[in-house]
Amino acid sequence: MSHTQNIEPIVGAWYRSHGQLFEVVATDEDEQVIEIQHADGNLEEMDQEEWTIRARAGSLRTAEPPESAGLATDHEDEHDAAIVQSTMDEVRGLRADALEDLDLFE
Repeated sequence: MSHTQNIEPIVGAWYRSHGQLFEVVATDEDEQVIEIQHADGNLEEMDQEEWTIRARAGSLRTAEPPESAGLATDHEDEHDAAIVQSTMDEVRGLRADALEDLDLFE
């Protein structure tokens, strides 16, 4: 009896294959492509077929993230949060300006 391993690519999960540690950052089911980011930050695309072959061969395994994982994305998240905050401040200002023209006692 043959035992095949089916490992699904989950965005945000870490894997190890052929000695390389990487995180799945996106999947495109239409294109059958999995975008991965290696622990060193390099991005790469892997075909769904190659992923399946590696999983069945036993050369693809789930893994724990490296201790330094997320350092690059932490800075991006802080930058994104600042953009969102400034946008929200602008929206609040627009709302307050719009209220000046209202006559609540008509």
